[in-house]
Amino acid sequence: GKGKGKGKGKGKGEGKGKGKGKGKGKGKGKGPDYKIGAIEHCKVEDLVPPGTTEYYGALDMDSAVRRQLSMMKIKDEMEENQDLQWQIPRDQVQVEESEALVNYFPVTLPKKEVHVVYSVRFEPEELVPLADEKTKLRIALVMGLDRGAEDPLDTQKVVYHGGPTLFAAEPLKKLSWDFTMRDGSKGTVHFQETRRMRWDKIEPEHIAVFSDVYQKAMRTLPNRAKIGRTTYDLTPNEQFEWEHQLYGKLKLIPGATGKLVSTDKGPMLNLDVTFRVKHQESVYEMLQQGVHPKDIIKRTAIISYNNRVFPIKDIDMKTSPMSKLQYKVKGEDREDTFFDYLVKKYPAKIKAGDCVDSQQPMVVEKDKRHDQLNHYVSQYVYVCGMSDKMKGDYTFMTDIRQRVGGSPTIRAYLTQQLVLPKKGDPSTQRFWDLLQMWGFDLSSKLLQLKTKVLPAPTVRFQDAEVQWPGTETPGKWEVFEFATRTTHRMKVTPRIKRAFLICEDNRGATQQFTKALEMKCRDMGFSLGAGLELHRPRSSWKEDYMRELQAINDTVGPGDGQDRNLVVIVMPEKDESEGNLYTTIKNMTLKTSIVTQCVLINPNQKSQGTKAQMTGVQICAKMRGTPWEVESNGVSLKAKGTMVLGIDFHHSKSGDGEICTLMGMVATMNMTTMEVWQKAVEMPRENPVADTQNLTETFKEALQAYKAYNGTCPERLVVFRNGIGESQFLEVGAKEVRFLHDELGDQCPDTQLCFLLTYKNNKARIFTTTNREYEYVNPTPGTVLDGEAISNKNGFYEFLLVPQVVTQGCVTPIRVVCLHNSIQTLCVTGLQQLTFQMCHSFFNWFGTIKMPAPCEYAGRMAKFIGDHRLNKDPKFPEDLASGFYYL
Repeated sequence: GKGKGKGKGKGKGEGKGKGKGKGKGKGKGKGPDYKIGAIEHCKVEDLVPPGTTEYYGALDMDSAVRRQLSMMKIKDEMEENQDLQWQIPRDQVQVEESEALVNYFPVTLPKKEVHVVYSVRFEPEELVPLADEKTKLRIALVMGLDRGAEDPLDTQKVVYHGGPTLFAAEPLKKLSWDFTMRDGSKGTVHFQETRRMRWDKIEPEHIAVFSDVYQKAMRTLPNRAKIGRTTYDLTPNEQFEWEHQLYGKLKLIPGATGKLVSTDKGPMLNLDVTFRVKHQESVYEMLQQGVHPKDIIKRTAIISYNNRVFPIKDIDMKTSPMSKLQYKVKGEDREDTFFDYLVKKYPAKIKAGDCVDSQQPMVVEKDKRHDQLNHYVSQYVYVCGMSDKMKGDYTFMTDIRQRVGGSPTIRAYLTQQLVLPKKGDPSTQRFWDLLQMWGFDLSSKLLQLKTKVLPAPTVRFQDAEVQWPGTETPGKWEVFEFATRTTHRMKVTPRIKRAFLICEDNRGATQQFTKALEMKCRDMGFSLGAGLELHRPRSSWKEDYMRELQAINDTVGPGDGQDRNLVVIVMPEKDESEGNLYTTIKNMTLKTSIVTQCVLINPNQKSQGTKAQMTGVQICAKMRGTPWEVESNGVSLKAKGTMVLGIDFHHSKSGDGEICTLMGMVATMNMTTMEVWQKAVEMPRENPVADTQNLTETFKEALQAYKAYNGTCPERLVVFRNGIGESQFLEVGAKEVRFLHDELGDQCPDTQLCFLLTYKNNKARIFTTTNREYEYVNPTPGTVLDGEAISNKNGFYEFLLVPQVVTQGCVTPIRVVCLHNSIQTLCVTGLQQLTFQMCHSFFNWFGTIKMPAPCEYAGRMAKFIGDHRLNKDPKFPEDLASGFYYL
């Protein structure tokens, strides 16, 4: 971007706007200017494979353990059942390649038996039982053994999660310790060596050890605070500070989020930079400036003198720093004022005369302790995170997005400079010393890999073809061509028997919109019946709108076969009635199958043509038409005989207020024109993923619909399964694949199956190199990253795909994992090309989307039904099994 940035320094930097910053930069918008230095990287071919390393997991201990166990069990089951395969053959197809950096950092693991495993036993056992509710107490007792003893326990050299096992970097010098609890109770904790840890084969306990050691190392860095699972840097930095007119002095604090990924080149630490908003004024100063306490309560707080983080429960106006505090030290009763207690505990940071107001209110921590120690002096408490008022402020949120977005060059620089500490810096030496103490090491260079760019599919209308690589904006196309002033005709036009218009006033902007809508629909090749038939409600109340809609349904109904009726509803600017009008309208769609199109018109908008065109495309898709079809130009599966199935889940509240889970399933009858069969079913609340009965029954209906449409079973079936968490990997792999495979064998024994998992949210970032040194851009849509640095050692093929274009910030690729494949003609490039092709067929956007269209449709349908049904039973109408009525 271009613009002006002020700042001292000789270096040239990129920035996002006007303001203070180091270096001279040019850029539009608001935000800091950054001085970009050298971005170091290492090549994957320089890495030495660790041989027997089979690590796969994340820094999140629980999900990593569950995923590691599930991967092993899935692989074992597939080895026992020879008809289940998971290999995809490599191909020799030549594609365009380019260089890119990935935010992966190679990890070195110990090669000897250096770590010791101990069993932990407390006496008396009833004082600290081995129970889930006592886990935090057990951790606090063990980690508190480093205080008050002649030979204290070095907690930096141990890892303990509250269970019966403790891990140590070296043998303990003492195996029995006495402790005293806050209520005066005394006990003893005993450690007994059981074995030594080996790192030649990675198991779940290794994941937990590395996770804890890495977090310990991050906390050794100066000015760090752990919020949730992310460690943030609180070091003052003018580049991230600014003053807002409404919310005062603010600051963006950068944080490091990471997870371990297993590759054929060994374990890699995937690190990314994230930001959080922090107020520069204390809670006391915010209250003095007139901020209401409700805008502070339930937010996260950071204490300045020890960087402790806690959730705010309340602001106590009756208690002050001079109030008496009663507490115990190893069973001995003590009494001080709150402020004197802080002066004694933190003499280096708090002095006796530092209290700015002896009557200032106290900040109350969310109840974790039932005494006065959950009160904190408000002048030392700073609020972190955004309030609901901030989140609802569009201008403020736009400003935040511009500040945290940054170009790929800035993101790559911040990832290396802010997330991973530099080696050789005295202030970060403890970080590297702690890792070395445990035998770990990390590369401080971003990983350089080769990426390939898939050929773009052809988007075909009835009268024209669009190949977006030739357009100015990759990954996007237009229904209306500005150069020729013509509108493309829809590939398959819908048949609309009658169309109705419900609006309170058909004048001004509303009249302009309706005329533009009728004209645009004619240009796209279909008409709105004989014209929009006007129905005018008496007022803007919900009851009057629903009365008109009910009259239309009673008179003509939803229509029959391909000849359907449509109701266009112009929503009132203000819905003053009780309840939500939009929800009530869509609930009637689910009950009566009548298709509705709700429109909110901006009376200040000069032209309604763009809105009318987008509405016309949505109407075409809702009324069983096809706006455009997509045909692959590369190596992909044949469209004829291929059925693509999308599965996704949505969690919502039912009519009685309970949380329920809906599964959406969308199956293509023709994957080129995206003619589909679809259905949503409710899953049990206990374990929705493991409910294979509803899954197999719905899958059977999808197969029957395909046979009825095409006259035969599909030759190939590709399943895109979304909505899977790391902890659900076992249920999906060991159950869903097995049941779908068996059902397919009963219904269509000759059909070949490929089962894929899709992950939308991941920490991977890809930075494509340019001709200029240290300058990076977002990858072109269709960029794929796979190979030795991405595939894991468990045998499952996976890849990263960038399907869409991103003009602001950094693009996030999707991750696709193949759990099962028996399609003989499906190669690596063909699988990637099919996934990329499916991202072009979402009819609510003129361009590619992040997820394959069947998955996106399944999620949208499940959410639509979950949000707009009024009773517990979804009662999915058969008339809505085709047509994207939920767009």
